[in-house]
Formats: sequence, C-alpha cells, structure tokens
Amino acid sequence: MNIIKKYFNSESTFLKNILITILIGVLVHFLSYVFNIYLARNLGGEDFGLYNAAIGIIYLVQIPAIAIQTAITKKVAQKKDFNLTKFKISSTLQLTGIAIVLSVIFLLFGDTVANVANIPKQYILPLAFALFGAILSPIPKGFLLGLEKIFTLNILLLIETILKFGMAYFALSKGMDITIPILANVIPSLLTLLLVLPVIKTGSVKIPTEKIKIQYKAVILLFFTFLLLNTPFTLDLILVNPDVRASYGALSLVGKIVYFASITTAGVMIARLANQKAEIRKKTLMISLIFTAFTGLAISAVYFLFTEQIVDIVFKGMYLEIAPYITMYGIAMTVYAVSYMVINSLLIEDSYAHIIVLTLLAILQVLLFAFNNDSLQDAFMNQMIVYGIMFIFVLIILIFYIFKKNGKKS
Repeated sequence: MNIIKKYFNSESTFLKNILITILIGVLVHFLSYVFNIYLARNLGGEDFGLYNAAIGIIYLVQIPAIAIQTAITKKVAQKKDFNLTKFKISSTLQLTGIAIVLSVIFLLFGDTVANVANIPKQYILPLAFALFGAILSPIPKGFLLGLEKIFTLNILLLIETILKFGMAYFALSKGMDITIPILANVIPSLLTLLLVLPVIKTGSVKIPTEKIKIQYKAVILLFFTFLLLNTPFTLDLILVNPDVRASYGALSLVGKIVYFASITTAGVMIARLANQKAEIRKKTLMISLIFTAFTGLAISAVYFLFTEQIVDIVFKGMYLEIAPYITMYGIAMTVYAVSYMVINSLLIEDSYAHIIVLTLLAILQVLLFAFNNDSLQDAFMNQMIVYGIMFIFVLIILIFYIFKKNGKKS
C-alpha cells in the first residue's frame, strides 16, 4: 500500500512540475520570440538575414550545453542523496578549461566559419564567447533539474529571457549592429552561473560521499546526439539560399515557436526518468509525448485559423510570402518535437544507436539544399522531407523500444 501511494505521489509531483514548466515556459518562450520578432521588425532585411545565419551558428555551438546539462542532470538525479559539493566544484573547473580550449579553436578557424556561413568576420569573436558560455551555463541548470528544483529553474529562465530582451532593445535603440543581440544569447546565462551556482544546496557534509565524476565519453555521445538532433532546424538557416534567407528565417522563427513550446518539458522528463526504475519509465514517456503533441498541434491550429493576421502582426506587414507554409511548418515542427522527446528518453538507457541514422539524415539535408535551393518553396519542401523521415525513424525506434520492454516481461 505504501509503495502504491509513493508511486502516485511521484506521478503527482511529475505532473505538477510539467504544469509549472508549461505555465512559466509559455511566458519564457513568448518573451524569447518577442525578442526575435522585435529583431525581425526593426532590423533591415540584410541585417536580419545575417542575424539568422549567426543564430544558426549559436544553436550549433549551444549543443554542448544540452549534452552537458543532460549528463549533469543524470548524475545528480542518481546521486542526490550524496554530498555533491565536490562534484560541483570539480565539474565547474574542468568545464571552464574545456570552454577556453574550444573557444580558442573556434577563433582559429573563424575565417572558415565566416566564409561557410556568409557572415562578416567581425561576428566571430562574439560567437566564440557564445561557445564559451554554452559550455559553462548548463552547470547550474543541470544541478537544479537533477535535484528536481523545477520552479527555481523556471524562474531563472524567465529572468534570463527578460535580460536577453533588454539587451537587444538597448542595442537597437542605440543603432548598434547585431553584436549585442548575439551576446544576449549567452550573457544572461553566465550571470546565472555566477550568482546561482554557488548557493545551490548539494547536501550535508556529514553524509558519506563517493567520488562522482562527469563521464566524458557519455558527454561526447550526448554531444553528437544533440548535434544531430538540432541539425535539422539549424543547418537550414546556414544552407538556405541567401536571396530567401530573410523570408525563410521568418518562417523558421514562427516554426520554432511551436518546437520550443512543445519541448518545454524535456528537461523535466529527463529528470523524472533518471529518478525512476526502468519498468515505470514508459508511462512517464507517454505522458510527456501527449503534452508535446497537444501543445504543438494547438499552436498549429491557431496558425491555421489566423495565418494572415499572425504574419501581418508579427512581422509588421513584411514576409507575407510565408503565409501559405505556416500551418504545415507548424505541424512538421510538432512531429520534430515528438521525435526529439523520444530520442531524449532513450538517452537514460545509454542507448546511442540512433547516431548513425541521424548522421545520414544530416547528409541528406545537405544534399537536398545543394540540389534544390532556389526558392522559399524549395527550402520548405527540403525541411518537410527531413522532418518526415526523422519521424518515421523515431516511430520505428519507439515501437522497438516498447516491444523490447514488453518482451522482458513475458
């Protein structure tokens, strides 16, 4: 009886954390996209195109943050009854060294990056700083997720988003270039690191501890997983024909509203799965997928009902050519979000077989844009193919995963 009661209390906590994350997450994502929409409306077409190319690189360099945060979340969740103070100090020092090395390497290859992304070399330095911050900023978030301090984490994300918007508003009101908006993607999270990480409680020193380390092999595998998972909606902004980059960037921006709103609960799901026994993880996954699909389809329905009004209001009459594609793009991003959640859930099992297929999918995306990249419709169709194939692959993985679990029970 006590075991059953404990289980339902655990599920109640999980649902509460999901609701908190969705409620605050809606505001966070709203402000994030007000930030991007503000840039779209106040930057010229050329500058907005440059920012979209830069933001594509930022998404890529922030992928280590997702891998590191996931690795720390898993470690802290599995060891939260131990004193994690030494782990907090050692992980911060180690990751600082790695951040410095990788940022220097990024600067050394800055000319190549600038040429590939078609952006001025003056933006390489702020992008290198974004890489530095991306490696360090996930540390406090990983600890908070692992300790399931979900409300605290969401409040911090809200504060970071407000600071991000404030920096962009200041830069554009002063007529500056896009350097400050680029740095706005990293400076708020570094402030969180400096102000919050030292005060995160990690257990009583009286509790015996064992030496806990970051498993860098797992971090590397997580990095490649999240690199390949994020490639579909980042590489397109770099590969798309520069002549339609601004309009495609606007379409991508609207689509990302669906995507990021749908995966808001990914961190909560990972933290819960890491705390659960294998036999009850399936239910947690299904609850998470239902929230993900419902969120994405609900926003896509709003796009369908108010397509022209949304484009007109959001972009102040610009980029009207994206209107025919918005609804389907929203549905595609919902499918992509579901795929993201499923593969995230498999990481708890330390399963990385999907890396090969995701690599082939990235190669396919490059080929699609190499041979079919003249118009906005071409870019749209390329992405539909990529998201569709990914979803089919993930459905096969999910069916196999469920069958495998059921097979163990029989």
